[in-house]
Amino acid sequence: MMKVLVLCFLTCFLLVDPFHLGAQPPSPQVEHGIIDLRGYDFTRSGTKRLTGQWEFQWKKLLTPSTFDSQPGAAGITIPGTWSQFDELGYGTYRLRMLLAADHAGVSVFFPAINSSSRIWVNNEPVSESGKVAETEAAYIPKLTSVLVPLPDDPDTIEIVLQVANFSSYNGGIWSTPKVDRTTVLVEELNQANGIENFFAGSLIAMACYQLILYFLYHRGKPFLWLALICFGVAIRSMVMHGGSFLLPNIFPSVTPDIWKKLEFGAVYAMVAFFPLYVYHLFKEYAPRRPLQIFVGISIFLCIAVLLTPQAIYGLLLELSHLSYLLCFVYAIYSIGKAWRAGNKDAKIILFGVVACFPFILLEIMKNSVFIGLEIPSMYYVEIGVLVFLLFQVYLLANHYAKSYRALETMNQDLEGIVSERTQELVAASNVRDKLLSVISHDVRSPLNSLHAMLELYNKGRVTQAEFSHFAERIESDLGNTGLLVENILLWTSSQLKGAKPVREKFNLRDLIEQNAELFKTPAANKRITIKRHLTESLEINWDKQVVHLALRNLLANAIKFSHHGGDIDVSATRQGKEIHLTVRDYGVGMDSATMESIMSNKRAMTTDGTGNERGTGLGLSLCREYLIHTGGSLIAESLHGKGSQFTIVIPQ
Repeated sequence: MMKVLVLCFLTCFLLVDPFHLGAQPPSPQVEHGIIDLRGYDFTRSGTKRLTGQWEFQWKKLLTPSTFDSQPGAAGITIPGTWSQFDELGYGTYRLRMLLAADHAGVSVFFPAINSSSRIWVNNEPVSESGKVAETEAAYIPKLTSVLVPLPDDPDTIEIVLQVANFSSYNGGIWSTPKVDRTTVLVEELNQANGIENFFAGSLIAMACYQLILYFLYHRGKPFLWLALICFGVAIRSMVMHGGSFLLPNIFPSVTPDIWKKLEFGAVYAMVAFFPLYVYHLFKEYAPRRPLQIFVGISIFLCIAVLLTPQAIYGLLLELSHLSYLLCFVYAIYSIGKAWRAGNKDAKIILFGVVACFPFILLEIMKNSVFIGLEIPSMYYVEIGVLVFLLFQVYLLANHYAKSYRALETMNQDLEGIVSERTQELVAASNVRDKLLSVISHDVRSPLNSLHAMLELYNKGRVTQAEFSHFAERIESDLGNTGLLVENILLWTSSQLKGAKPVREKFNLRDLIEQNAELFKTPAANKRITIKRHLTESLEINWDKQVVHLALRNLLANAIKFSHHGGDIDVSATRQGKEIHLTVRDYGVGMDSATMESIMSNKRAMTTDGTGNERGTGLGLSLCREYLIHTGGSLIAESLHGKGSQFTIVIPQ
C-alpha cells in the first residue's frame, strides 16, 4: 500500500517538476510581442510554447493594417486573462515570429480562446471562431480549438487576433498557444483526444459499476455518491479540456453557455458529493454539521450556475476551491477516526484519499486566479479520481475474495454436514424400517399368541394344568415384549425431542436388585444364576430411566446368550469420577465382526439365543445410543465361545 502512495507522489512530482530538475536550457520567450525562433530546432527541442508578453489593444478590434496606427498598445502576459482591464469586453492581440528560412509545414495551435476570435496571418484572414463584435447583442461565443497553418515563404510571421468575450468570467487567450510542425500538433491533438476518451470512458464505466453496486447493495449510498463524482469528472473532461472539446464537437448546435453551465455545475456539485460519500461510508465517525455546510455551499453554487451568467458564477470558482480543500480535511479527519476505532476498510480509503489529494491540489493551483500555477501537464483531476478508484476497487476485490473464500469454506463444511446428516438419516431409516418390522412381528406375535391362549382357556379347550405349562413361556415373552416397547418409546422420544438427562439421585444397589427380580423367571427357566457383586451401596446422580433401561437390555441379552445352568455377574464400582456398572456372562460370546457392527451402530444384529429365544437385535444398539446422547458410554468386550462383558460408564 505504501508503495502505491509513493508511486502517486512521484508521478505528481514528475508531472509538475517544480524545481525544473529536468529542464532544458532557456528557450526563447515572447518579449514585446516578438519571439525569435530562427535558431530553434523543432525536431530536437519539440513543441514551443508561445508564452510571454504579447502586444494588446483593449476595447479595439483592429486589423493588421490598422494595429500600428492606433496608439496605446500594451503588453499582456500569455497565457492569462485580460482581467486587469475587465473580464467582459474585446481587444486585439499581435505576435511577430522570426522563423528559420526552412520552416515549411509549421502551424500555431490555440487550445482555447474565450470566447470568440478572428485571426489573421500576414494580413490574410485564416480563421474565425464564433462571431467577434463590440456589443453583446452581436457577439456569438463558441467553444473550440484553432489550428492555424503558417505560410512557408516569409521568415517573419505576424499573427493578429481579435477576441471578444461577453459571457465567460475569464476572457482572452487564457490557454497557452503552441507552435510546431503541423503533423506533430495534429498528432498531439489526436493523442489528447484519445487520452480524454480514455479518461471519460473509464470514469463512465466506473460510474455505471458503482451505480450497479448501489442498486444491489442495501447499504449502498457511498456507491451512489462515488458514481456521481465519476460522472461529474467525466462531464467536465468532455466539455473542455486542453483544447479537446468532445461533447461540443459532437453536439455543435448546443450553445457554449449550456456546456459551461454543465461543466461548472458538475464541479460545484462535487463539493457536496465527496463529503456525502465519506459521511455515508463512515457514518458513525463523520460529523454531520460540516457535511450540512458543504451541502449548503454546493446548493448555493449550483443555484448560481442556473440563475446567473458565467461571468458571475465563474467568479465563485475560488469558493469551490476552498471548499474542496476543507472537504479533504473533513475526509481525512473522519476516515482517520474510523481507522483508529478499528475499521480496517478505513485504512485503504484513507490511503486512497491521501494519494489523490496532490492531483486535486495541482488542479486547484493551476485554475486559481490567486496562484495561477503554469503547469504544462493536464488531467490532474481525472488521474486523482482514478487513483482513488484503484484503492476502492482493491477494497471491493478484497471483500469479494474474502467472501469467496468464506463461501468455499462454508460449502466444504456444508458438504461435510450434509454427508454426516445423510448417514444419520440412512441409519435412522434403517432403524425405522427395523422398528416397523419389530412392531408388526415381534410385538404383535406374542400378543396374538397370548390372545389365542386366553381365548382357548376361556372356551374350556385348555385345562388349568395345560395353561400353567405355557404360563412361564408367556410371562417370558411378555417381559421381552415390554422391554422392546420401552426401547422403542425411549428411542422415539430421543429422536423427536432430543435425549436430555433427567438427573435424580437413586441407589444403584436397589436398581440392580429390581432388575434382577424382573428377570427371575427367565433366568430360572434356563437355571441361570444372577450374581451381584457390590462392595458398597452407591448413590448416584444421573438419569435413572436410561440406566434402568440399559441394564435391562444387558441382562436380557446375557440371559439370552448364556448356556443352561450358567452364571451372570453384575458388579458396580466407583472409578474416579465415574461409576462402572458391569454385566458379564459366560455364554456364546461374539466374534470381532459382530462386535464391530454393534459398537459402530452400522446395523442391528438379530441372533437366536441358546434357548431359541428370538430377539430384535436393537437392544445393544439403542443402549449405546441412549448412553452416548446423555453423556455416558458403553464398553463392550467379548470372545467367541467365552462370553461377553458390557460396562455402562456413568459420569458423576
